[in-house]
Amino acid sequence: MELVAVSIPYSFIEGRVRLSWCEVGFGLDEKLLDPGAPACVAAAQIAASDNSASVLVELAGLEEAENDAIRSHVEILARAEPEEDIEEIRRKWLYLTLAWIFERRDELADPLQRVEEVYADFGYPERVACFVRYMPSDEPDLGSVMLNEQRLFDKWRQYLEEESSRYASS
Repeated sequence: MELVAVSIPYSFIEGRVRLSWCEVGFGLDEKLLDPGAPACVAAAQIAASDNSASVLVELAGLEEAENDAIRSHVEILARAEPEEDIEEIRRKWLYLTLAWIFERRDELADPLQRVEEVYADFGYPERVACFVRYMPSDEPDLGSVMLNEQRLFDKWRQYLEEESSRYASS
């Protein structure tokens, strides 16, 4: 299953969450992560901890076009980490994908359609349903499409704030 391709750069991610190498691999596999991001993650880890493991140094020096080498290095690094729950990995990427789209909502013709695509691609997560346009709502109609959609954007923003606080400590 390939998710909605968004190619999120590391510069967007680094201020929001810390990615494990398993999560980096998932982002690459699903085409959610910019192909140059693993080198940035490696460089950040080297700078933050003086960790100069050869595989990190090599990865930090790889060019974006060296896909096979990047993937190989990411896999080596991921195997060295404790195993992670795939649902938690997917939840983090759901948050990052929706945050990326939300930040660019003014550049998109129909950002709520992108939410619908992400909602489907991630297996219809319940926590997102409340700001999916076609899902039934217990709330009253506000009298116009614009007002109803603004409520969806407000719920989307609230979701992002809640998820952001969830990952702020990690």
